[in-house]
Amino acid sequence: MDSRVNEQYAAGHLPAAQNIPHADLRDKLDRLDPSLPVITYCNKGVTGNATQNILLNHNFKNVYNLSGGFQFYDATTED
Repeated sequence: MDSRVNEQYAAGHLPAAQNIPHADLRDKLDRLDPSLPVITYCNKGVTGNATQNILLNHNFKNVYNLSGGFQFYDATTED
């Protein structure tokens, strides 16, 4: 789950990532299946971690945060 704003998501994101900005997450929790595993991320990791905590506090069980965020992932995938 990409927790960045829509413009950041549009500029690049992980394959198959669903974009739900952190600010909108509480309003969209009913659209998510708490039984499925979720990986959260943002640019650097802080907002992704906050998103992870919201999900955990709403009884999602398999929630992980991409340490370092998209910038770290993107840096590791360049040739």
